[in-house]
Amino acid sequence: MTTYYVGSGGNDGNAGTSWATRKLTLNGAEDIPVQAGDTVYVAPGVYRETLTCDVDGTSGAGVITYIGDYDGSHTDGVGGIVRISGSNNDTSATRTRGILCGKDYRTFKGFTFDYVTGYAIEVSSGAAANIIIEKCYFQPGNKVGVQVAYATTAVTIRNCYFDGCSTGINIIHSSTVDSSAIAVENCIFTNSTTSVSLTRYGGVTVRNCLFWGGTGLGRGVYMPTSPAAGQTCTVNNCLFWGGYRAMEAGAAGFLVEDYNNIIAANAARVNVAVGAHSTAYPIMADPRWFFEMVNGGTMLTPFDLASYSQLIDVAGTSSTTADLRGTTKQGTQREWGALEYDSTLKIKAGTGGGLLTNPGMTGGMRG
Repeated sequence: MTTYYVGSGGNDGNAGTSWATRKLTLNGAEDIPVQAGDTVYVAPGVYRETLTCDVDGTSGAGVITYIGDYDGSHTDGVGGIVRISGSNNDTSATRTRGILCGKDYRTFKGFTFDYVTGYAIEVSSGAAANIIIEKCYFQPGNKVGVQVAYATTAVTIRNCYFDGCSTGINIIHSSTVDSSAIAVENCIFTNSTTSVSLTRYGGVTVRNCLFWGGTGLGRGVYMPTSPAAGQTCTVNNCLFWGGYRAMEAGAAGFLVEDYNNIIAANAARVNVAVGAHSTAYPIMADPRWFFEMVNGGTMLTPFDLASYSQLIDVAGTSSTTADLRGTTKQGTQREWGALEYDSTLKIKAGTGGGLLTNPGMTGGMRG
């Protein structure tokens, strides 16, 4: 069980067993090769590659784990976003995958994915099992956030944010998969055409998730093709707001919901029986982030540009002299949109609370 390190300034010819001897790329670590029980800490920065997993982990202490070291405590000591990008220039997409995992007992934690034309994470290509994906952020520009296919089972996707993906999570196989033991939990979905799609899979549980809005005929949980007879998927303890339909199945009896709150623009349910304990209350979100922002607060919001955005200091016309926050021009140009880029903004407001993590919401949620 070895710990490896990846980061800018490294070299794939290095051993990778310390920060001083770090690898440069994700595949540089994978190709050591990693072995059951190994952990790879990935430093803040951008990785313009597809990580292809070559090695199976094992159960218990034998899981192989990749961790995006957001706080920098294991790598550069500084911290920041750990990006896996499908783009070579931050303006156009190039790669179809961010991570391709067809191996067992693998965990991926703490990464941001952007500009991937296919699947930010694809769990397939060999019926992998026992996969954990957690604390990852799937930005707009990804076609699919997570694809689970080829009869893959025992996958947990938790504590993730899917924003503006065409499909947030796509779980699909050409034939039926029974009792898959797949869980989607504590995730946020905004501005997707379909947030969670389940095709021919039974035994999927979706719980404690927030589904906000949706584009076009946006659906929260969608089961276009049914699993085998007697198989079901369940949705519990979730909040649905807006979108075309909250839950829809191609046939009745396969998608089972209860203890959910549903406010849908078109229909709450199609071919889904109403849960005995489900409600339809307005979702009253916390607006304090907004008032801190417009009153000169220093809290970063999800509407602020990232430091690597190509829209910083782009020339415009007839710009306002100050932004929504009251900030005047920083740099050579006043940024487009309502907010000026300001590298000094903090993650938390001075009066307490945390960063809003849902740009699709009309209110806010404290983290």
